[in-house]
Amino acid sequence: MKKGYLFVFIFTFLCFNSYAQQNIEHKGYEEFKEYRNSNENKPKYLAKMLTILADSSKLTNKQIVNVQYHIGRLFEETGKPDSAIVYYDEMLKREPNYEVVHRALGFVYLAKTKNFVHEMNMATKEKNVDANAKAYANYKKLVLKAIPHLEKYQACSPDEETLLIIGNLYKSIRDTQSITTIEARLKALSLNCVSLLEDE
Repeated sequence: MKKGYLFVFIFTFLCFNSYAQQNIEHKGYEEFKEYRNSNENKPKYLAKMLTILADSSKLTNKQIVNVQYHIGRLFEETGKPDSAIVYYDEMLKREPNYEVVHRALGFVYLAKTKNFVHEMNMATKEKNVDANAKAYANYKKLVLKAIPHLEKYQACSPDEETLLIIGNLYKSIRDTQSITTIEARLKALSLNCVSLLEDE
């Protein structure tokens, strides 16, 4: 009989301890949900999010995805696109079909092409063939990174402006073949789209 009581006591203790631990583990994420959309003191909130993510063993996959996305967004909003790319890429490994991040990445890469467009224009003006070729090669690399993300976003949330941008990017890298096959690609990409991140 005593063994029975002992078993019940131990079982109850373990359940309570697990529940209490779970509450402690979720406390940081609950705080994150309160300030993730705040426009105040972004560097402070970014630091808090990084702290929460550093202890990701206590988070579910959905929670990690949410934190990674908001960290990337904050880095982008505070003028650190390279850091934003890192967190957006990590997030897409866990949720590859989230269209909002594909749009973000597409336009982050697109913004990074501006320096090389300027370099190409200067090289053309100075009739420097080698400098022009080098700038074009760097430009093309970024365009090829941007296009898949823009196509995924276009497949999930079609709009004429994004479609026009994609077409112009293909023309700028002299890839007319991909323009003719875009409809089939967009159709395939549209089969799996996530428009909202699930929360917990």
